[in-house]
Amino acid sequence: MNVAHVIWIAVSIVAATACIITANVIFYQILDEVNAQRPSDQQISFLFVNVKVFDVLRQHAGLFPSSHKRKSMGIWTGVGFALLLLTFLSGFLHG
Repeated sequence: MNVAHVIWIAVSIVAATACIITANVIFYQILDEVNAQRPSDQQISFLFVNVKVFDVLRQHAGLFPSSHKRKSMGIWTGVGFALLLLTFLSGFLHG
């Protein structure tokens, strides 16, 4: 494995991680917006919110139909996973 390939792997893993973290930050902004519209006794907890992702996104779409945050979150997630997949596949191609 040459140095350029090792650098590609390192850079792509860092970039993919940054994309996924960005998508996560956007999701928690969405959750904050949804919780702001709900009564305090019906707010969704930050703990174990992963099981309610689609419910939160559906509620956000209903409350904020013109918001671009859901689309932005999806793009960042897709780019992050695509980079991880490309990095994984590059290991087979150059390995």
